[in-house]
Amino acid sequence: MSSYNRANATFGAYAAALGLLVVIMGAMVLVVNARKQENIPSVDYGPDAAAVRAAAPFPVPVPEGLPEGWTPTISEVGSGGEGAPVAWTLGFATPDDRHARLNVSGADPAEVLAEHIGAGEPEGAVRVRGEEWDRYSLGKGRYAMAHAGDEVTTVVSGSTDYAELGVLAKSLKPRN
Repeated sequence: MSSYNRANATFGAYAAALGLLVVIMGAMVLVVNARKQENIPSVDYGPDAAAVRAAAPFPVPVPEGLPEGWTPTISEVGSGGEGAPVAWTLGFATPDDRHARLNVSGADPAEVLAEHIGAGEPEGAVRVRGEEWDRYSLGKGRYAMAHAGDEVTTVVSGSTDYAELGVLAKSLKPRN
């Protein structure tokens, strides 16, 4: 008589398949845990800040001394060509895992505000380093603060709150 038992053969194949799945799941857990920390690419905005300072006929507000956790993610210098106003956009990932953007422009303040504030709702003003900044709600959890100086208009905006926008605004130092 044969010692073959169909129940034992089925259980053995089931145990082997289950063991294989456990090994695969364990490997997936290890990979996911190893990649848990977010890696935000950072840019060096120093060269763009220097280029804007060289081209602008006004002192350019440059962020200095931002607290830990502010990561510059994009820096773009724009100019409409010969004689056109200088513009600079600098984006950050914030410590609260949000986004903030700095826009500096020598263009007409009304044009700059129309471009970056649009139909934003005014929400009063706040003083930052002795200057008055207007606050705007842009909708969908986005806010902005704007300061129109004699030669330069500065807007800080993003998907963060006024407190973090204020940190960015306070860090701005005019540089020639």
